Amino acid sequence: MRNYDKGRRFQRGLWSACLVGALGTIASPSAQASDYYVDQSYGGTNGAPYTTGGVTYAGAYNSINAALGATGVGSGASATNPNRIIFAPGVYNTAATTGVSLSYSKNNVDLIGLDGNSNDVIITSTLDSSYNPGTGTLGTTGSASLQLKGSNIGAANITFANSTDTPYIVHTAHQAVSPTGSYATGQSQTANSPAVALLLQGDEQVFSNVQVLGYQDSLYTKGGRSYFTNSTVSGDVDFIFANGTTLFNNSTINLDGDHSGGDITAASTDKRTSNGLIFLNSTVTGNSVNGNPAIDPMNAANASGPAANSMYLGRPWGWTQAGGDASTVFVNTKMTSSIKSAGWLAWDSTETTATNNKNGGNPAEDSRYAEYNSTDLLGNPLNTSGRVTWSHQLTASQAAAYTVDNIFSESYPWYGDGYPSTDASNPGTGSANPTDPNYSWPAYWGDRNSNNETANDTVSATYPTPGNPSSYSDPSWTLGGDWDPSAQLATLILPEPGPAALLGVIVFAPLLRRPRRGSLAR
Repeated sequence: MRNYDKGRRFQRGLWSACLVGALGTIASPSAQASDYYVDQSYGGTNGAPYTTGGVTYAGAYNSINAALGATGVGSGASATNPNRIIFAPGVYNTAATTGVSLSYSKNNVDLIGLDGNSNDVIITSTLDSSYNPGTGTLGTTGSASLQLKGSNIGAANITFANSTDTPYIVHTAHQAVSPTGSYATGQSQTANSPAVALLLQGDEQVFSNVQVLGYQDSLYTKGGRSYFTNSTVSGDVDFIFANGTTLFNNSTINLDGDHSGGDITAASTDKRTSNGLIFLNSTVTGNSVNGNPAIDPMNAANASGPAANSMYLGRPWGWTQAGGDASTVFVNTKMTSSIKSAGWLAWDSTETTATNNKNGGNPAEDSRYAEYNSTDLLGNPLNTSGRVTWSHQLTASQAAAYTVDNIFSESYPWYGDGYPSTDASNPGTGSANPTDPNYSWPAYWGDRNSNNETANDTVSATYPTPGNPSSYSDPSWTLGGDWDPSAQLATLILPEPGPAALLGVIVFAPLLRRPRRGSLAR
């Protein structure tokens, strides 16, 4: 991380000296009563009030484990009056001493990097699902660097990473990483393993200016609604996955592997949930993470990144499970040439076998995959004629319905109870009551797979016999009504320095220019 090199230290020292010389004091953002501070150099009592740089915090902690532990920061008052945990720059390894995933279940809490640069605060671990600490393997959930299980959670200016290498990084020096954070074990890793950077299992969670970095299973959206804006998610295989409703807006999705056949998404959306993973006005890139200090400190990653026409947009995880109906949509998204012309991938050969007794070999019955206005990285329209026949190209009117308000609105006839209609050719005009005989899914998805349901479930978009959606399994979370993420995003903004400090910035700005950085820490 560049904030630790000599040049950056000199710049920070010069900044401080300039402000002190010109103003007599260094202006700092003011804290609110519910702000807490985390700094690994803090030497006081964990949880005690603390003043630094003229700012008094309600409590300070010397590690992320202490701040998010049993005696750490509790739930805030509300989504718009949260407890805010402010992180000083540093690398916070959640499993360095415990060897287990850090799980945090409080509500109404924000995690915020102090200086506004997501490269400067890294929350990571070296856990992976196959690691056995002596009591059995950790599993996918147990591999997460951080699990955020509360509702009304926010995060900004932070990198969430999992620093475990995977075999998809092809290099002779590739070695496994122990859960203690040592890269010098000399142990070869011979099997790919999920290694989750961030697990979400709550409702109404917002993320702004964050990075989620990993390889396989980077971001686990385990139910609930979450919103990412101006952020980056990087990975290699199934790296955004599970059954949550997650919207990525104005964000970068990066394929960082160098092997053929990786994919961005592995949704397992429930049939009761209208939307799974949605990408709006975003960009899919194919950049190597070679030398990235968070996930490739040994320079093991191939510097070329994925080849052209080698990767996929997604595949339907859990297509055989009760309620499984993967939903992934890309609207107005620029895409790297690494994406295969077919676009989408079946989970395995069984899914496309006519005698599988599940979906008759038709993946369209257990996946809801669609695009609208996909372009290359220069904005030129993509030729999508080679996409798999069981995916969809949305019309302009269908794509127009994919807005932040609609996706997160319980009252809009999309969310939670599907997309009701009294006429299969005119979706969105019917009753939202799932027991209504005129209930159906969006007309453009077609008939759904009934065979992966329990014995009495049937699913059909064919009017007037739409089946029995009242018997579908409920998601593992409870809706809280309509949700507007903007109110929570506002709580993630730290106050700017006062006018005097800004004067110092203006006077000394020519001396303090820093090199421009990309979206990934390099």
